[in-house]
Amino acid sequence: MEASGKRYIWHRSRSDKFRIWNLSDLHYMAKGCDENGIDRDLKEIADDPYSFWLGGGDMCDFIGHTDKRFDPDAVAEWISVKDLGNLGKVGMEHLAKKFRPIKHKCLGLLIGNHEKKYELQTEHEGLHHWLCHELGVPSLEYCALFDLVFCRTNKAKEGQPELKTELPPANSSTTETFRVFAHHGAGYAQTPGGKLNKLIQFMQSFRADLFFVGHVHDRVARREPALGADANCRKLVQFDRLGLVSGSYLKTYQQGYTSYGEMKGYRPTALGAAVAEITPETRHMEAAV
Repeated sequence: MEASGKRYIWHRSRSDKFRIWNLSDLHYMAKGCDENGIDRDLKEIADDPYSFWLGGGDMCDFIGHTDKRFDPDAVAEWISVKDLGNLGKVGMEHLAKKFRPIKHKCLGLLIGNHEKKYELQTEHEGLHHWLCHELGVPSLEYCALFDLVFCRTNKAKEGQPELKTELPPANSSTTETFRVFAHHGAGYAQTPGGKLNKLIQFMQSFRADLFFVGHVHDRVARREPALGADANCRKLVQFDRLGLVSGSYLKTYQQGYTSYGEMKGYRPTALGAAVAEITPETRHMEAAV
């Protein structure tokens, strides 16, 4: 687990509202990958000054020809036979190209079980870290805590928030800090209740304001308030905590193609990312799932 420090977002207005995207379980390079959906969401992040993102892991499918799960019919049609001999490099280079236009909005990248297993099986460790280095973004490993600090300052450009590595000059800003817990996700639950229980388990085990998990290919949100007191312990205060499970971009069912999930009878996938909407001035958080 990583204690991954602070990220500072400089902004100008009290009314600013931000969207934090968890782009998880893309399963890029799989035939069932919703590549159009990925491109659509990346463009939306690029075009929206108030959108920032983190990568939730399983960014590539990474099931090569030496893997017992390999099915040649499940590989994206643009992957060549030659590519299968160097699947990790090909996948990461494609991801780097896709993410490069929005790398300045990235809060960090998690590694997922697909990347981890591929690296271990092929003795090709370091692929995830290569991608982080190539984009110049923090590696969150499999699980991390980090602080997202919103700095309202007259040093920021109107309507153009920026992700920074430091606070604005002293006495020029007010700040609101949200602690974020990020984990690729775990478990094999197929029912909505089982997936929600895993999210609640994370929320009960770690101290944070905002929780992002993935892995189970569903879009679920949970508000878990906690009761405490003010700094003088004279007034009861409710602290909001919000948890989001991100969906996937891997379709369970697709015309003319039989996936592993279809054979297992899994539920249709809730496609797309989970997004947390934050208004720093009021500390209000909403889930867009």
